[in-house]
Amino acid sequence: MIDKWFIEDIDNQLAKRKRVVVLDPTRSYAFLIKLLQDKGYTVLHTDEKAAKEWQRVKDEMLLRYQAETDYADQNVVFYATRPKEQLSFIFDYCFTHGCVDFSQPVQWLKERLFAATGLQIMLESNLLLTAAKLSVGKTLEWWKKILQNLEDLISLEDELLPFLSNPVGYFANKDDDIKRLFEEKLFELLGQPYTQKPPQTLAKEVAHLIFTQLLNNDIKPELLAIYRKWVDSQTYSQSLKKYAEEYKIPADVNIWNVHPDHCFKQIDLCQLKEIAQNFRNRPFVGEKIQKLQERVKSRYARQFLPGWQNDLITLVSFDTKPLAGCSNIHKVVEFYTSSFYKVDRAIRNLYAEFINEEEIIRPIQEYYESLNSELLSHWFEYINEYKPNQAGYLADLFKQAQPKTAVIVGDGIRYEMAEYVSAQLSGSFQVSKEVMLAGVPSETEHNMSALYMQAGEIDKLQKNREKRLLELTGKEIVFKNLEALNYGETADYLVLTYKDIDSAGEKLQLGALKLFGEFEKVLVEKIELLIKKGYKVHLVTDHGFVLTGLLDEADKIEADVSGKAEIHERYIRTVEKQNKPNWVEFTEKYGDRNYVYVTKNHRPFKSVGVYGFAHGGLTPQEVIIPNFVFEKKQASVEGLKVVIQNKSELAEVVGENFGLKVKAAESTGDLFAASRKIQVILFTENKQFSQSNIAAIEAGKTISYEFSFDRNSVVKAVVIDAESKEQLDVVEIKKSSARDLDGLL
Repeated sequence: MIDKWFIEDIDNQLAKRKRVVVLDPTRSYAFLIKLLQDKGYTVLHTDEKAAKEWQRVKDEMLLRYQAETDYADQNVVFYATRPKEQLSFIFDYCFTHGCVDFSQPVQWLKERLFAATGLQIMLESNLLLTAAKLSVGKTLEWWKKILQNLEDLISLEDELLPFLSNPVGYFANKDDDIKRLFEEKLFELLGQPYTQKPPQTLAKEVAHLIFTQLLNNDIKPELLAIYRKWVDSQTYSQSLKKYAEEYKIPADVNIWNVHPDHCFKQIDLCQLKEIAQNFRNRPFVGEKIQKLQERVKSRYARQFLPGWQNDLITLVSFDTKPLAGCSNIHKVVEFYTSSFYKVDRAIRNLYAEFINEEEIIRPIQEYYESLNSELLSHWFEYINEYKPNQAGYLADLFKQAQPKTAVIVGDGIRYEMAEYVSAQLSGSFQVSKEVMLAGVPSETEHNMSALYMQAGEIDKLQKNREKRLLELTGKEIVFKNLEALNYGETADYLVLTYKDIDSAGEKLQLGALKLFGEFEKVLVEKIELLIKKGYKVHLVTDHGFVLTGLLDEADKIEADVSGKAEIHERYIRTVEKQNKPNWVEFTEKYGDRNYVYVTKNHRPFKSVGVYGFAHGGLTPQEVIIPNFVFEKKQASVEGLKVVIQNKSELAEVVGENFGLKVKAAESTGDLFAASRKIQVILFTENKQFSQSNIAAIEAGKTISYEFSFDRNSVVKAVVIDAESKEQLDVVEIKKSSARDLDGLL
């Protein structure tokens, strides 16, 4: 507030005669002069080293000469750091022009404060002048709180985070009295007597005090508020992480008494290990899970939460009681797709994090298997009702499909994966979710054949399956790998295969666990791209998969069969009929084999090969598969329509360069359709090779672009909305084989 008063005084004086003298013999208000200089005022200083009278006279004579020559028509402030009676050439300015007199600095301030607040001034003189420095940029309300002892001069809530972030830099521009006052405040916080310490040491001790109190869960409300502000701060949160990395957690800390907002992942890990060690003690686990839930609910702990914590809570808190009401296969499927899939996702994430830490994952896996066993007992109770409905799916879909239909055919997409993809996209797009039941055995050759062809047809080769689909539909379907998709695609009907999940699982087994998240990101990215290109997108798959986790030899099922047989991890093909009460039989002709058998279990048969990632059986994880549809939501407001105007000219272009004219529709008076930011992207052979700058186009206007073929003979130009990435128009441009005779005729 004092800065405002001071500048008002200066401006009032300068408004009269363009000259003002500031008398400050004690230099108590030198900080205000710095403010004048920062604002661009011309300030002439008297020489503090001029001790003798003749030196002072000469100094002022030169200052006055400078003011009347170099700054004759400008406002000038003389800052005099000597008493009024020692002035000579600028003495008369004090009376003929103007003067702000700080000769009695405390008295001047008290008078201004009393006039503004009506409050008696009880602060000691040194503290009052310190408060003056701290009041810069603050309001009169701040002064009232200080004078009434309602607020401290130094607010740790405001000042502690800048100090912790840069201890040395924080003190760089602070006066000694303010620095001392702040340091005393910090020593009081630490409970230490005041001593000289480097700023970095002091900051480290304060940060460690906060961490210690968090670990002991005895942090004072004021300090907790500062810590939470630290967590939330985009400016200072990095320093929090740095101090936390340096802090050594005491070995004797009570890990269950730690404040839920703490920032230490090693505490979370210690808690998990203790839960795992006592997993069969249900009351203990239930009590500790409540502790974890407190932490998960805290928004201040969010950025420090390990991903597995929510997964563990999901697993332990899952309720299987609704299974008792599942009286047929359809209700079991509904139970799985409405809730149990979350358990499958949770255990997969926990496997990904801890598969190599048996002391953690084995008890968790055992608990998951107990939940899964309940599911399987109800599932297999009604397994005679199981009816696969994959056969002919793609043929039926494309026979009725409208142009701009794309189908992503995944290889090994579990239902829980599709739900995750749906959750990522449902905020922006419309999603409808149906369920399919995969054929048995649920393996790629069998189930991809079912998707592409008709019931009973099986073909090992993907190209043959695609050829058969074209025959069945009569549609011009373009087949390609999902990852090769880009903005240059213009086909009306697309089948996009995505084999990475199954391929990685079969090759890497449990080593693929950490890759599944990346595969999901690809699905999200490509579905989003397709919708923005105007496609309605179907997501289907041939089968899901089972993760067997930690698997001992004793866990595997003996494949005791009679006659000629083909034994796989999850199923067995036989020539002869078998009589096994714990197996499920399907009549399925394949070569000389007549039957397929799967076990009423999620564990594999003893067979040649590795284990960990498996498919081919009849568990919900393998055969309950997604049939999801993603499409653009009906827009409440249509954006400005933009088209490529000269498409006919681009069918055959002579020369190496071509021009593109992009035109916006005429104005409709709709504010939201008045302009649009666009970008042109060029592709060749499905690879991007050039793009324009982003440009704003207004209704009724045209933007012309000049591009080069860059040694390509065919190019696709795609116009997209620069913000939403929605495709607005596309054209194929062909280079003519005729010679460019320009300039020769």
